Amino acid sequence: MKLVEDKNETYIPSYTLTPEKKELDPNRNADVVARPNFINDIAAGKVELPTIPAVVQKLIAALRDPNVDARKIAESLSKDPILSAKVLRLANSSFFGGQRSMSSIDAAVSLIGIQALNRLIVACGVSSSFKAIPGIDMAVFWRDSLLAATAANKIAPRLEADPEVAYVCGLLHATGHLILCQTYPEIADLVFTGYDIVRGAELAAIENDNFGIGHPEVGALWIESIGFPQPVADTIRKAVQPPAPTDAQLDHTLRAACALALTAGNKADAETAFAAMPPYVRSKFSGADGKPDRAFDKMYEALRETDPTF
Repeated sequence: MKLVEDKNETYIPSYTLTPEKKELDPNRNADVVARPNFINDIAAGKVELPTIPAVVQKLIAALRDPNVDARKIAESLSKDPILSAKVLRLANSSFFGGQRSMSSIDAAVSLIGIQALNRLIVACGVSSSFKAIPGIDMAVFWRDSLLAATAANKIAPRLEADPEVAYVCGLLHATGHLILCQTYPEIADLVFTGYDIVRGAELAAIENDNFGIGHPEVGALWIESIGFPQPVADTIRKAVQPPAPTDAQLDHTLRAACALALTAGNKADAETAFAAMPPYVRSKFSGADGKPDRAFDKMYEALRETDPTF
């Protein structure tokens, strides 16, 4: 009974980075620019959702097949010089030994493995759709996203969620913010440029005031449009909502991952990170005394030391 009560306990995601600029006024509306209606603009053809390269879409779809032929993956990769270069760079990195210079895509794919390759292709394919965007520090944005992806992947097994699907949810959970700011650059510049970075529920509230829609809904729409599995879109759509009895384990995983991405990005200690997670997820990582277990401490320490680049 206590577990159900914990699941439903009110929780507001704490996902705001330490202010680096002046404080963002949540009531700062883009009065000089008419507030748009994103859904109507999409329906009217005034704006289009971003696309990812066709080769990336094919690779992402192919990599979902557990019996995928690595040789066919390598053949598809060879058609994209940018992706090929990144795969080779990863294969030659210290993470995989880095003892010799590898120049064969086939050998690189075999060394890296399908799981790591899938993560790299999703990250590169998605990030290539977004360049410099007004109001967004892209380096910080992708750092947060990759930390959330890594955290979600590590949390998922404790909640019996799919670790790889959780990784994708963490990586893509805030892409709706990129889309809104890229679509309406004048509003984005007015509302976000020169202010500290905000995330989660606080960011969604500001977006609703100024764009008429929040990043979770926009991100979910985009993810559906490019063919990712429906559970990814559904989870991202609910990312900033308080936990509910009907939530899937993937929903709990993503919320906790966002909290840990913040604390890890700020190099906060394990006690602070543990307290930032939703109560239900804390119960999965605590001992009889209610304190974090060794697995959590080990997971969080590794997360703090992560250098999320791709």
